[in-house]
Amino acid sequence: MRKIGVILVLVASAPALADSVLYNAPTWDRWNYPFNGTPGSRDVATTFTTGYVPNMFDDKDAQFLNTFVTAGDIAPHLGAGNYIITSARFTVSVDPRFGGVVAYDPTYDSYGTYREAFQPGFTPDTDAGRPVELYATGFRNGLNPFAYRDNMSFAFGDPMAEGVRNAYAADVDAVGNLSDASNNVRDGFDTNPLAIGQIAGLNAGDLIPGYATLVFDINVAHAGIHAWLAQSLNSGALSLTVASMHPAVQGGDVTYPGFFTNESFFPNAQAATLEITYRIIPAPSALALLGLGGLAMRRRR
Repeated sequence: MRKIGVILVLVASAPALADSVLYNAPTWDRWNYPFNGTPGSRDVATTFTTGYVPNMFDDKDAQFLNTFVTAGDIAPHLGAGNYIITSARFTVSVDPRFGGVVAYDPTYDSYGTYREAFQPGFTPDTDAGRPVELYATGFRNGLNPFAYRDNMSFAFGDPMAEGVRNAYAADVDAVGNLSDASNNVRDGFDTNPLAIGQIAGLNAGDLIPGYATLVFDINVAHAGIHAWLAQSLNSGALSLTVASMHPAVQGGDVTYPGFFTNESFFPNAQAATLEITYRIIPAPSALALLGLGGLAMRRRR
């Protein structure tokens, strides 16, 4: 009887082994922009801002949405608290048509650096370039990663209005709740991106070449980010949004980055990737069953 009790304790307390899943392309990707006439089938996705135009367009105007359905590889619906994410790495690669266009900035820029000198809160940007940022994706109007696919409407209201897009770059709070980060310059707050894009072998201020890969090591040590990742795995899909505040002027020169999508036609084009290392701990119900099994065994003895 003592041996049985020891075995049960060992089983119940044994740590779950870590596992890793690599996705070489998203399930769905989309240039998330009000005037994208080919949602889900465009061969490049750009990210930019059109500047602060009162009551028109989000600050983060053009965004790049990537959704990975994880349910086929990571068992869903086990309870968010049972997923432990030890690392998560996302990448995007630069379309060669946008190579040599923007300067590499591997650090976060405060909202004040995007304001004009005459605007309250203005602070000078002391480094070259603008960062490319990775965010969680939030959804409006009852939508979710499964419902908002390639061909869903950008918005159910006026697409030129602020804060109406159905899927948006989202801030993550301390417990994993999301809020729209698309207009942080207008609203005067700094965001909490999941990660800032890093490029191996490039120095800050260098022009980013075509085919360069931006690596985003998601901050899984942040409690809220970890909670949101766990909620996503529990639901069976993880939706990520790339955004940047590179300037864009209609009819002007290209001054912003563009990234390969699933539909890119260039040789060796690489769509966005995602690698997650995780472990699943036994649910309390499973431990309870082990305990009941132990009692039953004792009774049979």
